[in-house]
Amino acid sequence: MTPARPAVRRGARYAAARKSTTRAQDPSLQWQILLLIVAGAFAVHANGLGNGFIYFDDPEGVVDNVSIREFSGTNIGHWFTTPLQFMYTPLVYVSYAIDYLFGHGAIGMYHFTNLILHLANVVLVFLLFRRLTERAFLACFVAVAFAIHPVNADTVAWISARSNLLATLFSLAALLVYLRYSRSQRWQPLAWSVVLFGLAALSKSTAVALPLVLFLVDHLQGRRPSRRLFLEKIPFLVIAAITVLVALNVRQDVVPQHGYTVVDRILLACSALVNHLVQSVYPFHLSLVYEYPHKPFPWYLYLFPLVLAAGAAALWLVRPARRIVVFGLGFFAVTIAPTLAVLLIDGYHANRYAYLPYLGLFLIAGYLTDTALRHRDRRLRVGAIGATAVVLILFATLTIIRNTAWRNTETIMSDAIAKEPGVALTYNSRGIARFRDGNYTDATSDFERTVELDPDFVLAHHYLGLIKYHDRDYTGALRELDYEVSRLPTFAAAYSERGKVKIALRDYSGAYADLSTAIAYDPQLAEAYYSRGAAGIGLGNPRGAISDLNAAIGLIPQYADAYYQRGVAESRLGDTGAACADWNAAVSLGNPDANKSLADNHCAG
Repeated sequence: MTPARPAVRRGARYAAARKSTTRAQDPSLQWQILLLIVAGAFAVHANGLGNGFIYFDDPEGVVDNVSIREFSGTNIGHWFTTPLQFMYTPLVYVSYAIDYLFGHGAIGMYHFTNLILHLANVVLVFLLFRRLTERAFLACFVAVAFAIHPVNADTVAWISARSNLLATLFSLAALLVYLRYSRSQRWQPLAWSVVLFGLAALSKSTAVALPLVLFLVDHLQGRRPSRRLFLEKIPFLVIAAITVLVALNVRQDVVPQHGYTVVDRILLACSALVNHLVQSVYPFHLSLVYEYPHKPFPWYLYLFPLVLAAGAAALWLVRPARRIVVFGLGFFAVTIAPTLAVLLIDGYHANRYAYLPYLGLFLIAGYLTDTALRHRDRRLRVGAIGATAVVLILFATLTIIRNTAWRNTETIMSDAIAKEPGVALTYNSRGIARFRDGNYTDATSDFERTVELDPDFVLAHHYLGLIKYHDRDYTGALRELDYEVSRLPTFAAAYSERGKVKIALRDYSGAYADLSTAIAYDPQLAEAYYSRGAAGIGLGNPRGAISDLNAAIGLIPQYADAYYQRGVAESRLGDTGAACADWNAAVSLGNPDANKSLADNHCAG
């Protein structure tokens, strides 16, 4: 009779296999492989370096953001006290300011920084999963998938997705340092992990999921629940709670969609999860945004919760992979959950939301691939190698193609409109690009289509107001901007533009009040100071006007119109010398009206 063998837990055998595998691997070879992965990622994304700005978030964040053009006490204070795109992300301001410092506003600098941050994240992914699993193949697999997956192209190619890149960078670094703590139990790595998590939260509020990820890391590492295990998470949970409160306070672009109930929102969340899962293996028909489902929902939407439950159960039955599956699915679900908590104007799910969460799915795929490569059946091993190679080439090709869609606003929005024609913001963003190009006719068509799809789309009313102002339909412009202010009562640009319209209508008191409100909400808004200076001249207050125009010039030293208006104010005070100097400066900077003032006042050229 054969004696019974002692029971050995699968987890222990798996850990022993990992350790033996680790000892057999050459560290220098792993670094060489990592270098190849980084070089490959750069090659795949390099064709996006020549892309332009996208007129959806890029104007407010970068193009028109004068606060990033200089490191000063005032600007730094502005970064840490003023939301950017309805989000509290001060480190994004800092990164843009660094780009401007070295690139002097060149578009390529912003794209280059995005790519460098992505490459840094690739390195951190490799290091994290190398340490987490102690298996070099899994680390390489996850890093390669993360580096070249087509869905991630949106985060790398879009300058305004900088918050995603920074939050991921600091989150991955926090996890790496936490792993060092979990093995050493020394407080210094834990403190550094808390600091890095704080930096992630200052980059994007969705980083709040990290404390829950730490529990998943503990589970994967075999740490048993204990009082210490929970107490060490308290600093992380405190930062997460503060971040959530701040995010709820500043987020104003959360718009109720189609009268969804609580049950509807749960179905939407399940639908978004299914879509993300499908796109992880079938990354075709990618769009910048995806249309909200209209009620009544299609029948298959009600099946998605069952599909998700069945898929999770099926993976759970694969007992040797259970620990990996729990961590991978948990990581995906926890890190993507914050993006499903609210309904935003740019869709109930977006490609950039999956940038970090996909790491959990990549780990499961890597484990299954590794298992196939170790199988006794040669045909299975060969098939796994062939399939991996095909997917690698396909994904790299799709990413390169996806980058071309991001060439400029016209291309990415037209691409999205062709794939998802019912999304209002894509027409609005394309309209902004056409507006800035001076194509007011096509821009108007896009803004009107935006309002047809979503009558409450406030930014479309903003630009329709600007076009009507340009066409001297001041009454129509005022109507559009009145609506905007009623919907976004803290949006500085709305008050600034309405102030300009009131100046045109010679309502100088009303204009002065609006422009003062704009400056109160955004002290860095140079145009508001300029327009308030013009209103001050209209009110017969040239001294106050000069003060405002000085502020405008201080923010934008090449502000030709501000020099011209300051000259007007100075001439009202009888200071012809100063007025002539300002008018000469205005002429040199391209203001056409200053020539007449120079001639009328007999100023020397």
